[in-house]
Amino acid sequence: MPGRGLVIDVSSVPPRPAGAGRYAIELVSNLRKITKGFDLISKSGDVEFWEDIAAESVILRAPNSKPLRVLWEQEILARKLNRRGERIYHGIHYTIPGAYRGLRVSTVHDLTMIEHPEWHERVKVNYFSRAIRYAVENADAIVVPSRFTKSRLESHFGALAKVHVVYHGVDHLRFKPMEGDLGEKPVCPVPGLSHQDRVVLHIGTIEPRKNIENLVKAFEIVAGGDPSVHLVLVGQKGWQSGPVFDLIGRSKHRERIHVIGYLSDTDLLATLYGSSCVVYPSFAEGFGLPVLEAMAAGIPIVTSAGSVMEEVAGDCAWLCDPRDPISISGQILEAISRSDDSRLRVANGIARSDQFNWLDTARKHLEIYNKLGLGLES
Repeated sequence: MPGRGLVIDVSSVPPRPAGAGRYAIELVSNLRKITKGFDLISKSGDVEFWEDIAAESVILRAPNSKPLRVLWEQEILARKLNRRGERIYHGIHYTIPGAYRGLRVSTVHDLTMIEHPEWHERVKVNYFSRAIRYAVENADAIVVPSRFTKSRLESHFGALAKVHVVYHGVDHLRFKPMEGDLGEKPVCPVPGLSHQDRVVLHIGTIEPRKNIENLVKAFEIVAGGDPSVHLVLVGQKGWQSGPVFDLIGRSKHRERIHVIGYLSDTDLLATLYGSSCVVYPSFAEGFGLPVLEAMAAGIPIVTSAGSVMEEVAGDCAWLCDPRDPISISGQILEAISRSDDSRLRVANGIARSDQFNWLDTARKHLEIYNKLGLGLES
């Protein structure tokens, strides 16, 4: 079957998608609203999921096994795309097939595999570091989700005209302020919590770069002075999460630390609305989607100074030194204070979030494809 000119590889999206997976889903679903001229590459087990999102697209089936998929991408997929006559391949998670003869687009989410290999499994560091370097040398266009990521990429490889900054978006139908007073909060749907409790919420995989150890230490400071404050950690257990759980087990306030794992979209939203603030003190990200989503929902945000999250939130967040638990705790106390400044920052954050939406993200991707000569109509 001949190709339609553009194929987007979404085979890297995991069963429980987080930041990069959410980007893939939103990109495809919003591209579908403005054009039909693209096909997809999906894991065999995910075909029905992607057919529901992009019904007009042909789905090329990749192996479910990750090791097999890596080999398949570089050998079998390239030959298949060449036979189909695809003009543009977009790898939404760093990689592009070397033997493919068409134009190639790579999304590079962040540079932590190169800059901080200690935060990741060695096999991932080796694989994705090579993929980034290959994309820099061979891709026809590179998409990055922020100016921060662009600056980190160019600090290693020099100025690159083919790098395009395209911000992630937010689903404003889901993440929106509650009706009424911004300070009114429903009960957080975590067992044992009441309306009087104040929830400090973290959303993200429990892994080294998320800096949850320093967050727990900061919570110790806050909890020591306020018995109503609870820490809720939402997200999957990641690589080297053991030290976080060891620290929680030793905490004097461990009965007020709730680790609740990955949540469905509905449960996540309810937990977000029941929180007093979202704290995202990550050492480094490519974008930091939970910050934008909390901002759009009208929830106070504490996040890392000098990071991409500051680029996203501007002066609408309370910025901390992520390496200093005292700094993190001080900003948490400011964020949950319900002061006039807190209310103003929240209101400004809601307004700022209007600058980000997934349909604009899709349109800017379409512009990149068309600049490469695809000629799709929107």
